[in-house]
Amino acid sequence: MTDEANEPWFEIERRLMDDQDGRERDGIQSRLEEAARPLKRQLDAGVTPAEFARLNAVLEGLEAGRDLVMQVWRAHHPSV
Repeated sequence: MTDEANEPWFEIERRLMDDQDGRERDGIQSRLEEAARPLKRQLDAGVTPAEFARLNAVLEGLEAGRDLVMQVWRAHHPSV
């Protein structure tokens, strides 16, 4: 019988669990970085304070996503 409490809730966690060599992790992080690039360019070009707040919130979310991907991967692969 499987312990449902230990089953991943999301497909992305299942993929990270199966990702022994870190390729999936790296791919997800690359996609998050790619999504952040145009936002950073917009911020660097100058935006209104309201637009800055909106773009910065999205950037923070993308950065949090990168951190979370690494945390989840490390939780399933502590010896790597």
